[in-house]
Amino acid sequence: METDLQKKEHSLWQRAEQLVFCDLINALLQENMAGLLERARMERAWPGPSGHECSELDEGEHYLCLPLDRACSLVVRVKAAKFIQPYKISRLPVVLIDQQENSVQELDPITFMQLFADSLSAAERQASMPNLQDFQTELRDSIRHTALSFEASLEQNGQKSDAPALLQAERFSAMRDRPFHPTSRAKRGWSDEEYRAYSAEYGRAFGLDWFAVRRDYIQASTGKNIADFILDDAEKASLQQAAHKAGIDDQRYLLMPVHPWQTDRVLPAYYREELAQQICVPVVRGLGEFRPTSSVRALAPSDRQRYHVKVPIGIYSLGALRLLPPRYLHNGAEGQRLLASVMEKDEWLKKRLHLCDETNWWGYHDPAGDPFADKPGHLACLIREYPADLLHDEAVQLIPMSALAVVDLQGKNPLFATWLWARFGKEAGAAEALQLFREVCRELIGTSLRLFRYGIMPEIHGQNVMLIVRDHRITGLLLRDHDTIRLHLPWLAAEGLLEPAYRIKPGTPNSLINETPEQLLSYFQTLGVQVNLYAIADALMTAYALEEAAFWRMIASVVRESLEEADLPETVKSVWKRQLLKSDTWPIRLLLTPLLKRTDSGGGSMPAGTGSTGNPLRLLETEK
Repeated sequence: METDLQKKEHSLWQRAEQLVFCDLINALLQENMAGLLERARMERAWPGPSGHECSELDEGEHYLCLPLDRACSLVVRVKAAKFIQPYKISRLPVVLIDQQENSVQELDPITFMQLFADSLSAAERQASMPNLQDFQTELRDSIRHTALSFEASLEQNGQKSDAPALLQAERFSAMRDRPFHPTSRAKRGWSDEEYRAYSAEYGRAFGLDWFAVRRDYIQASTGKNIADFILDDAEKASLQQAAHKAGIDDQRYLLMPVHPWQTDRVLPAYYREELAQQICVPVVRGLGEFRPTSSVRALAPSDRQRYHVKVPIGIYSLGALRLLPPRYLHNGAEGQRLLASVMEKDEWLKKRLHLCDETNWWGYHDPAGDPFADKPGHLACLIREYPADLLHDEAVQLIPMSALAVVDLQGKNPLFATWLWARFGKEAGAAEALQLFREVCRELIGTSLRLFRYGIMPEIHGQNVMLIVRDHRITGLLLRDHDTIRLHLPWLAAEGLLEPAYRIKPGTPNSLINETPEQLLSYFQTLGVQVNLYAIADALMTAYALEEAAFWRMIASVVRESLEEADLPETVKSVWKRQLLKSDTWPIRLLLTPLLKRTDSGGGSMPAGTGSTGNPLRLLETEK
């Protein structure tokens, strides 16, 4: 007989599997993986034996039937979608129908992917999904870690947190991670207990380990001591005492923090020789008290919020190792300096845009080694400094935009609801939710347009952008994680701005420099609108029973208004209007295709690809 604990775990696993499965089906449909939409049939008649729960259709539903052979088909119920993709799954289960055996088998995501792959010829399968087996493993990890994330959500609801409001928002935003991605929650390399110990959802505090690294093996942006940013006086005294006991000379060595998982699982393998030669020397374990933010690598001291520390963790997330290569740290500092120089030129940006300071960093550097290898990225550190005036103002709340794109197990977003009630009163509902969404759009779209005018587009997905809310009203944006500030150099030069001295790995695509303004704007369309704003809209649709078209109308309205409000060159207006409002198509970020096609480890780079979809703002015109 199942215990209550086993029943709870089974229930959470089922909900996790359902969520991952729906994201998987929708991504396959959006990307039309391996010609799925051309190979499948849309049917209204149930193709299986009578009496099954799937044999009934609601209004607007169809069966999407994908033949496997003469007798067998994969079947899922779908509805036509107006925006972004042609169809979306309407409800589970997904089934395998065998007409010869007159049977129906309900599928899980891993079995479904195998059957889907088996329906292709060997050549088609090799071309479209050579990484299938690894992807299936990632799906399993995603289900397992999503269930743990749900467990953390229940734990969070049952406890009164003593963590600062910012950390509570970070913990909540981690519940969804990368929106719409079926494997986003997978942190490959962590056991269940390690997930509970180190993920943002659980919000548990832990100490960092400290290593002494010979200064001639360090590349750094500053000569400052890392401990001065993130340890209190007693902790610094403990560190110095441990360093003295280990025989560390401050003139020859720099003391660096290391994530405890990295100490146990990565450094002994990657830095075996350096440890043997005392280029790296372990000094002390578990010093201080830190809690993870939604990015996992960025950690906040439990009692101080101004300085966060970002350290590498050699796990895979979204198909990439969570490294900190020194060139990324360098590029982040360069990107930040460019943003600061633009803010000095533009009064509107100067008033409303704020930046975390990410110019203090340190990284391992072997003078005789390959600077572009993974190894240097496994031992590095960045200090992220939040603006003191925002942190110390009691009227200000910092809200990661990703926290607005989450619904809890009850289908609500308590963080958004609390903000909504504080702004409009306890009776606020769907209409007020749309109004608040409009204000969010105005801030993100207005800021993006003014930066685009200079040939600049930050990576504005929800994790990198924070709303500055003063007395419940948005007064600006705070940007963090500046290592992917994308540019169109002719517009940069026309405004008298200097090109950042980015460091790019030879032979790899350079997405930081874009040849055309249209390419640059595509990052706003994909990351800013589809990954950020649309994910918030998706959560609010669930929480407030709103129609999707209402959110797209709001986005289109704000895009038009932004053109009228900003003083822009005609060339900028023309590209903005043509690409966002007039073009028949928009770019989309592919989720599954790059993962399934990957044939190497990929290192610290996320697998990326771009497709196209109908322009959601143009499609609104056909609604009238």
